[in-house]
Amino acid sequence: MITFDFKNKITNPYSQMLKFYKRALKENQKYIEAACLSTVSNSNKPYSRFVNIKYFNDNRIIFFSNYNSQKANHIDNNNNVAINFFWDCINTQIRIEGKIYKLSTKQSDLHWGKRDDKKNALAISSDQSKKAISYSHVRKKYYDIYKNFDLSVRPKYWGGYYIRPTYFEFWEGNKNRINRRKAFKKQNNKWVSFFLQP
Repeated sequence: MITFDFKNKITNPYSQMLKFYKRALKENQKYIEAACLSTVSNSNKPYSRFVNIKYFNDNRIIFFSNYNSQKANHIDNNNNVAINFFWDCINTQIRIEGKIYKLSTKQSDLHWGKRDDKKNALAISSDQSKKAISYSHVRKKYYDIYKNFDLSVRPKYWGGYYIRPTYFEFWEGNKNRINRRKAFKKQNNKWVSFFLQP
């Protein structure tokens, strides 16, 4: 589930996002919070993976991750990112582009305190994206952490990221592929909307 917190303006892409989210939620969309995050490596190669979006407001889209991961290295090098939601139950794709930054330690601590201990144990035990000796070694390390560590303390290498969007595109699949594509682009600190050809 995603927590939304923003003003409801008809011309604002965030209100459009909430409208589609509510429709998908009503239709029991699986993994509704999952978005494909795309980053660019130091060698200008694109990489994509799914992340769970936790908070959505007027200025920021927030998720949490390991600050030593591959994606974190990409973000340190180039903070331009794109995310993509696809909710098949309503045949809707939402593309978002923007710049990404680290969340404050206070906000990361607050979110950490709300999480289940099992999730926190995994965040502590995982050297995300690094090579593993074996899967059994991964499991053993996780259970050792879960049983023996203070899971209330957030490690410094784990925390939040927030994306400040500059572009939204809402794609709605239609018959005969006459798809409806409405875009919002931020210009001079205001959102300008327009339609795109299918």
